Order: sequence, then structure tokens, then C-alpha cells
Amino acid sequence: MSVLTAIRSRTGAGPTGDVKEYVLKRAAEFTMVPAAAMKAMEIGRNPACSVKEYSGAIERDVRLTADILSMANSSLYASGAPAATLHDAVRRLGLRRCQGLILSTCTAALMRSLPFDQARRREALWQHGYMTAVICRHLNETLRLGFSGEEFTAGLMHDLGRSLLVATVPDLCAEVDADPSKPPAMRLERERSVLGTDHCELGAAFGTRNGLPAQLVAAIQHHHAPEQAGEHQTLCSLIATADQFAHQLENSQLAAAGELAGMHAIPFLAETARVQQALSGVTPAFATQTFAEARRLIA
Repeated sequence: MSVLTAIRSRTGAGPTGDVKEYVLKRAAEFTMVPAAAMKAMEIGRNPACSVKEYSGAIERDVRLTADILSMANSSLYASGAPAATLHDAVRRLGLRRCQGLILSTCTAALMRSLPFDQARRREALWQHGYMTAVICRHLNETLRLGFSGEEFTAGLMHDLGRSLLVATVPDLCAEVDADPSKPPAMRLERERSVLGTDHCELGAAFGTRNGLPAQLVAAIQHHHAPEQAGEHQTLCSLIATADQFAHQLENSQLAAAGELAGMHAIPFLAETARVQQALSGVTPAFATQTFAEARRLIA
């Protein structure tokens, strides 16, 4: 059972005090990563583990296996003939990338578990996360930043806190999102005003409790303030830039995006001209294809 399925099935009054504590308390009995995924990730930390051993741990969870095969055969990872078995997928992608892929598929499962009456928000959150992840991967490859899949996972999961809020306090979320056109800084201020916390803080607290890697927790916590991310500043700057560009794509504001307006994280990545050239490859056609694939992966 995923965390959001479990949260949805519980009953009780809404928050009467600290929203952060309320949300985390409702999620306290659950984890977002199933046992088979946790076992596989533990095995994968051993550089001497075999593909057979690693695949065998994942195959104990049928849904996880299907999700990983689906993503491994997506346009992001597919090369040549499709991977017919999990063993093929792991051998093609390598253990390090598969570790991130496990978390990515767990995120997809989590998003599918949002309550039915939140379907519109679920689709919007997933598509935004997926677009951010794809842009992260594109920038990483184009700018040669040196990441090996962790940038995709971090992009996909950066708004984990928003998913938790939608699942647990949807009415308060509706109040926060009353004007989605506001810039990120103003929306964060609105979250803090209404909730007494924000999605970055919530997501990072939940991620820490669930044992997510430190760099992933940092991306969740600092994707609006990469200058505060310490040793993870480059990854958080990458997420911040991709996040802002994804929002502009969603709002059909490519003219503003071409000027890289307001993207304060860019100096941490590379010269502005290089980043601008890299982002020029993220066209409307690219976005259309990415959104279509995002919808397929959580269908």
C-alpha cells in the first residue's frame, strides 16, 4: 500500500493546529517505497551485486516490475529493441540509474494513488514533475554536469510536499492555489501564511523520515533556494532552473523563457548563454511529446 492510498483511507477531522505535524502524523505509519524496492536498493548499494540478484529482488513486486519496464522502454531510456524482461532493463540501464528509476516508479505509483476527486491536481502535479525531470536530464547531458540519473529522479520528486498536501489537506491547498499565476516566491509566502509551513519543508521532512538519499532530500527542500543547498547546490540549481522553465512551458510563456527571466539559479550551472542555448532545445513539440508520455506512465 502506498502512502497516499493509506492516507486516503483514513478518516478524521482536519488539522486544528500545526499543519506540518498533522500531515506528517497522518503519514507516519506508511512509507512511499514498498518492501521489494527497499530491498533492491539495499542490494544495489553493493558494487559487487549481480544483475540477477538485483532483478530478483524487484520481481517480488509485480506492479513495481511493470512500472520499471514501462519507464525503461519509454523514449527517455529506450535504445534499439525494447527490454522484454526486467533483467534486460537492469543490464541496459546499469545499477546506478536503476536505483533512481525505482524511486521514479514509486513516485508514479504515489501519484496514481491521489484521491479520485483530486484527479485534475494529480495529473497537473505529475506532468509538471515529469516535465521538470526531462528538462533536468536534457540540461545535464547538454551542459555535461556529470549526473547519472539522480537529476531525473530529483526533478520528478521535487514537489513531493505538494502531493502530500493535496492528499491530506486539499481544502487548504485550494486556498493556497487560488492564484496559480503568481511567481514561486509569492506562492511560497502564501503557503507559509495559510499553512504555517511550505511544500519544500514538508517534502524534505517526509523524505528524511523515509530514508531518501541526502541529495534528493536537498533537491526537495532547496529547489526554490539553491544557494542554501551547500554541497548539493549544482543539483538544486538544475532542479530550480528546470522547474521554472517547466512552469513557463505549461503557461505558454516561451517568449519570456527565451530571455531566462528571473531564473536566479542559472549562474550556479553555467554561463547564461550556454544555458539559454541548451534550453532552446526544449521546444513546444518536445513539451507535447513529454506531456503525452507522462500521461501514459500513470494511466
